[in-house]
Amino acid sequence: MQRRILIAGEWEYDMYEAAVARAFQECGWHVAAFRWGGRFGSFLGKVESKWTLPGPATIRLNRDLINEVATARPDVVLVWRGTHVFPSTLRALKQEGVRTLVSYNHDDFSGPSSGARVPAHHHVLWRRFLACAAEYDLHLVKRADNIEHLRSLGAAQAELFPMYFVPWIHRPMELSAVEAERFETDVVFVGHHEPDGREEYLRALVAAGIKVRLFGGKYWTREVLRDLVEVLGPISPVYGDDYAKALCGGRLCLAFLSSLNRDTYTRRCVEIPACGRPLVCWRTSHLQALFREDEEAVLFSSKEELLEKVSWLLRDDEARQRIAKAGMERVWKDGHDVLTCVERLARRLSRS
Repeated sequence: MQRRILIAGEWEYDMYEAAVARAFQECGWHVAAFRWGGRFGSFLGKVESKWTLPGPATIRLNRDLINEVATARPDVVLVWRGTHVFPSTLRALKQEGVRTLVSYNHDDFSGPSSGARVPAHHHVLWRRFLACAAEYDLHLVKRADNIEHLRSLGAAQAELFPMYFVPWIHRPMELSAVEAERFETDVVFVGHHEPDGREEYLRALVAAGIKVRLFGGKYWTREVLRDLVEVLGPISPVYGDDYAKALCGGRLCLAFLSSLNRDTYTRRCVEIPACGRPLVCWRTSHLQALFREDEEAVLFSSKEELLEKVSWLLRDDEARQRIAKAGMERVWKDGHDVLTCVERLARRLSRS
């Protein structure tokens, strides 16, 4: 008998709900989608969403989710980063016959690291999600501290679900002449800004005469970049194939780790090797366990060490290509692709 799952979330980015949905389909499951992205488009809706207020859009969302489940009749409901779902809604889904309620959340809802600068809304962002902790049958999280936090709130089960890459998105890509003009560089960083000093690492590379490209969102402001604006120019985000092309355009690919999320690794740490490029990242014990240092990935703990290793690899084509190949083999061998990760989860849910 074919198992049925409904995935509820924003469905904004291809590497999240859509990728997991496709992986479940390849496991033979029937997948239904409930999308709440776009429901908070008005000014008041954005305020309601940002501050997790129980306003009209949120109330409609919860009502519609119950109705969708009543129609689709899934065995499993997977709620992706469920900041908008009421505890009463989850109880109603159980009454509609859902056998297993699963929460997925890769963000750090347990609190930032000491000294991290936290946006004001972060203190209320997770209040509704945490109020639902005991309602889910299974929580999938990224860090062990989150497991202990959820258990303290009455969660029945919580376990780690690794960050993954998506093979049909994150793969080696050949660049056209036009694309090479846009993307080719010595070092590329694709990601958001945080006030953790990452711009100073970029500045050190530029000062050393290394060609750097930066792709990211609105928080890479002139105030943050200062003199780098004249070198890097306008900064814009990249998604989908353009994201993979931006990584493939770099001879080396940087990854920084979010202090706000207390990251010890991040999804780029597996996406970059999957694209056939050398990962260059802040050193953590987690990454040292995932990769053989300077053989499958390149790690650093200071600007001086970053400059030393980047200079070495830009001179040594053979070493750079060897690390890229070994890193790709590692993330595939260890099952960091979304298909393998979801296959493991699907087997587990089939037994529940």
